[in-house]
Amino acid sequence: MPPEDKSKIEELKKTLYSRNAPEIRARKRLQFSKEDIADIKTDWEHPNEENGIEEEKEISLNNKYKDNSMSFLTKILIGSILFFVVAIGMGAYIVLNGVNVISANNIDISVSGPVTIAAGDPISLNIQVNNKNNIKLETVDLDVEFPAGTVDPSDTSKEMKEFRELMNDIAPGGIGQKTVNAMIYGEENTRKEILINVTYNVKGSNAIFKKQKSYDILISSSPISLSISSYKEIVSGQEFTFDVKLSSNSNEAIRNLLLKASFPFGFTVTSPDVILMGNIAIWRIGDIPSKGEKVISFKGKLEGQDDETRIFNFTLGAESVRIANTIGTEYVSAIQEVSIKKPFITASIILDEDTSGSEYLGIFNTPIRTRVSWFNNLPTAIADGEIRLKLSGNAFDKVSVSPEQGLYRSVDNEIVWNRITTPELASIGPGETGNVYFSFTPRDFSTPSRLITNPSIALTLNISGKRVSESNVPENIVSSSNRSVIISSNISLSSILTRSAPPWSNTGPVPPQAEKNTTYTVTWTVDNTSSTVQGAEVRSSLPAYVRWTGLISPTNEDIKYSSNDGQIVWKVGNVDTYTSPSSRRKQVSFQISFEPSVADIGKSPILVNESALIAKDQFTNKALSDRTDSLTTSFINDSSFRSGDDIVVNSINN
Repeated sequence: MPPEDKSKIEELKKTLYSRNAPEIRARKRLQFSKEDIADIKTDWEHPNEENGIEEEKEISLNNKYKDNSMSFLTKILIGSILFFVVAIGMGAYIVLNGVNVISANNIDISVSGPVTIAAGDPISLNIQVNNKNNIKLETVDLDVEFPAGTVDPSDTSKEMKEFRELMNDIAPGGIGQKTVNAMIYGEENTRKEILINVTYNVKGSNAIFKKQKSYDILISSSPISLSISSYKEIVSGQEFTFDVKLSSNSNEAIRNLLLKASFPFGFTVTSPDVILMGNIAIWRIGDIPSKGEKVISFKGKLEGQDDETRIFNFTLGAESVRIANTIGTEYVSAIQEVSIKKPFITASIILDEDTSGSEYLGIFNTPIRTRVSWFNNLPTAIADGEIRLKLSGNAFDKVSVSPEQGLYRSVDNEIVWNRITTPELASIGPGETGNVYFSFTPRDFSTPSRLITNPSIALTLNISGKRVSESNVPENIVSSSNRSVIISSNISLSSILTRSAPPWSNTGPVPPQAEKNTTYTVTWTVDNTSSTVQGAEVRSSLPAYVRWTGLISPTNEDIKYSSNDGQIVWKVGNVDTYTSPSSRRKQVSFQISFEPSVADIGKSPILVNESALIAKDQFTNKALSDRTDSLTTSFINDSSFRSGDDIVVNSINN
């Protein structure tokens, strides 16, 4: 840069950054002349030849692509015109001359038949297959799929799931047809769908073509109806009844019927005549005559949580000829919904303040004080409350009943409490509770000619009242409760000592003499009364001065002696009811030997320690027991016993 230009730039800088710089006057912009502009270069100077060569290549390539771009667009245009001309030509050829093009859209399936039927009436379907293709249809397979409940009209015991037949070949423009007969059962006002499938081949192709059509039939009436009558709402654990009514609408007998019920979780059948297979019950109904009816009733209990809903399914149909207890053709089905609700009013029976609600273990001839308690679970009051409690059972003594406040009707063994006998039952407020009381006594009414087994007393409680429903309509409400009293069997053990009684002869001096052996027979007897007991066992022991001889009668009894500790164990096993006096009682005898010492002189020593019996009552599941005192040398149960025969004497004095 020349020195004069440099000085001017420096002067300009000072002017720009100085605070006291004078105002800069606008200067006129210089304009370039055309000659000056022509001298300005449009690109950087190329310092060497290599850059010049690259520039020439770039210019050459630009010229090349410029020419080719025009050629490529021309080719695309020409190709499009040729494709369009060919497509028009092919279309014209197909329209004017025709080709063997096959399409399922050119196949029509038409069905001629009833659209409404009465269940069980035979129907005929005329099925036509119209070929609108320009080629013949070969291997035409007609497959008709029928809904559940369809049977063969020629054999109504045979279920008809489908009809399948190979039709004749169908020429171009031709029609193939087939008539199919069936008999459809089902519920009234239900729609049944029939699916018609046609598959076929064409010459010169291995492909399989298919056409499908559905045909609906409305069942206007059923030959048999199925209705369920039961509670819609129950309390958990409450027993209730199902009434299943079968009614024939047919002019002919309906044969070989089978009713199947499928029960939900938590349901237990209480009717003894119902045979269950898992959660399914089957009733073989047999034949129902024309316009005939039949009612199937059974009882059960449903356990569950409040506000749960359980569904019961019932199906009626003809039994399968191939599989027993199976419906081959379903005629009609029905469901019943049952909701589990909290009791409107809760009632309970408390026996001697036992609130468990389970079976109560009573004792013959011992009074049981009973409290009936109620509680209103509703948010509204219950009016006109009434409590009825009925007693029954083979141990119930109607004379022993003593009610407080209530009215006892001995003619039907029922105690009644109502607003007259108990004023607080006139209106039971929301959340209100109350109690009434009575007592009764179990009795054993067995006689030699009439033996009572498994004695028990059943208490059945029903409490009722009236409430105003959500729709302001008065309605009756009922709640129930049950309780039972069971009485255990009376099992007993006896233990006696003898000298002269069978089954063997005993030896040794009587009265016993010091330092001399005398043998005795011990006999244990177990008797039982009202219910069978199991696992009976008797245990005892011998003092150290008494010896076990090993003689046992009967020899097959399971009785063992241990010389280590002197223990005797008799495993009695099961004991039948009312064994005394009969051969059914359990009894065993064994022999012992006693050699007194001089220290025993003048005494009647113990020969067998205290004996204990244990067992379990099969009816009440209660553990039973009995005990006997120890046995001494006093064998007073023997007819040969004389006073003093039990006192040990000195052998020198005899």
